[in-house]
Amino acid sequence: MVQRNLRLVLVQVDGKLTVGELAQKIGNARLVENAIRELESGGYIVPLAGAAAAWEVGIPVAPRGDQQVSAISQFSTFGASRTPSLAGLEGRSSKFSSFGKPILPATRVDAEPRLEASPMPHDEVPEPLPGARRSPLGMLLAGLLILLFGAALVFFFYPYGGHKADVERAATGMLQVPVTVDGVSMRFLPAPALVIDGMRVEGGGKIDQVRLGAPWKLVFGGVDSLAAATLSGVRFTPAQLLALPGLDSRNLPLAALRQVTVEDFGLLLPGGTELASLNGRLQWSDGRLEQAVLETPDRGLLIKARPQSAAIALEIEGRAWKPGTLPISFAALQARGVLHADRLQVSEIDTTVLGGVLKGDWLLTWSGSGLAMSGAALLARLDLRQVAAALAPALKIEGELAGNLRWQGQAGDWDGLWPALAAQLAGEVSRGVIHGVDLGEAARRGPGAQVRGGATRFDKLDAALTLDAGSLTMRNIRLDAGLMTASGQVAANAGGDIDGRLLLLARSSVATVRVPLLLGGRPGDIGLTVER
Repeated sequence: MVQRNLRLVLVQVDGKLTVGELAQKIGNARLVENAIRELESGGYIVPLAGAAAAWEVGIPVAPRGDQQVSAISQFSTFGASRTPSLAGLEGRSSKFSSFGKPILPATRVDAEPRLEASPMPHDEVPEPLPGARRSPLGMLLAGLLILLFGAALVFFFYPYGGHKADVERAATGMLQVPVTVDGVSMRFLPAPALVIDGMRVEGGGKIDQVRLGAPWKLVFGGVDSLAAATLSGVRFTPAQLLALPGLDSRNLPLAALRQVTVEDFGLLLPGGTELASLNGRLQWSDGRLEQAVLETPDRGLLIKARPQSAAIALEIEGRAWKPGTLPISFAALQARGVLHADRLQVSEIDTTVLGGVLKGDWLLTWSGSGLAMSGAALLARLDLRQVAAALAPALKIEGELAGNLRWQGQAGDWDGLWPALAAQLAGEVSRGVIHGVDLGEAARRGPGAQVRGGATRFDKLDAALTLDAGSLTMRNIRLDAGLMTASGQVAANAGGDIDGRLLLLARSSVATVRVPLLLGGRPGDIGLTVER
């Protein structure tokens, strides 16, 4: 408590207040008097009138009489105060401050003295605070920060576009075919990368964007240090692709290259056709492509590719893959393929589609005149309801379809190829139902009768189907429904009009009835007429 009172009074001493004013300000005269007495005796304060003499260096203030009187006694009612001698004060140390050695106050003043705090002697220098000195490590870190900041400014504001010609020259040398680019820039987000926009390869190939990560490696190690790259919007013809270094007999002059990420890769075919849009990674080693793993954006189709002599071998896997705009999807698919400069051959196809199994081969060729496609497949246990829903939604028929399918066609582009297909199917449907046609009812009504609606159940239905230019012909129809059989042919033109003739045989224990029938109408609305 005593130390607290002393500090309270000491901080109020400013060399301007008198003792009375100080007591009035604090509000406790006894506390002020006792504190000033102790502070004066300890050398922390001196009367203002004797302060100048007290600070004369090396010259102590001498009393004017034999009796030394405290300065406080001249203007206070504290009573007699015994002032310590100079020898006694020199060894006394402050309990509250580091002002230095105590100094005796003067014994005589001309007016009421004012008090001021004792300043620090001139010959005492305070110790530096911890950490105030600059350490070599801190200066080194500061230099490194400045260097990094300067390097970042250089990378950010450097005119990379001025190296467009150098980039074109380097790309031409690597691909060994003339290359042009639209621009060169640096991007820092999401990661620093040197970006080359609008790369065009002579012959029609193009890469919309090339991103080279870790650009500082290119600065210090050159293009030979390139280990990874990202390509977006890649388009090449098959012939161009197979002629690139690293896929043919030549090596790509990038020995350090290990991985290339591709986004939106596709093949350019005649007629402006772009085959597939794939994403994935290409693994490189010593300038040679070892393997490419590509997949469709929906991950429905996965392709693993390896270069071989003048071609690329393919391993194909699919899950719930829907090819383009076709109305069917493959629940599971496995196949092998080979990409040549003028054709794509897919063999060993084994797929689950339309509720059944399809196995076969497929060939796509291209030339200056357009595209051509052919193939053959073995069908087993296809759900005829799903087949009809995909190919002829208005036709209502059920059963399990099996048979041999062949197809071929040619057109100027991909979109025109499918409508131009010609297909032949030698098929068999077992345990089925034809909705909208009732053969039994037509046989019961007799000649001249017309029947619409109903259904015909059968055990087996054989037919040879031919699809050509959108028209469908069913020949050699043979329907077996127990005691009732039917044979004949039916045709449907591209507009959907159905026309056909059937001969129905209804057997009983006593006789066999022959009923000639005419079919007409459209899918979903087929009418039967019994001929006379």
